[in-house]
Amino acid sequence: MKRRQFDKLCAKVLTRKRLDITKFHVLTNEERTGMVEYIVRYRGPVIIELIPEGFDMSWLHSMGYIYETKGKDYNWIHNSETTVK
Repeated sequence: MKRRQFDKLCAKVLTRKRLDITKFHVLTNEERTGMVEYIVRYRGPVIIELIPEGFDMSWLHSMGYIYETKGKDYNWIHNSETTVK
């Protein structure tokens, strides 16, 4: 997935320039998988609700995404390089 495609998918789930968890159902599982893989490629934190059913969590854990943090608005899964508030 390229940045342009990632940005288009993000635009589908935005409300007032913020990600809206209730709109994640608009995306297909393939789109959600692509978004998660794109975020992991660039070592960013992932919103847990974005991860589709049947996603290979062992791959995600092997990439270092073993920490779960409950933020103010979202629940995150991230690696040790990232801090989430």
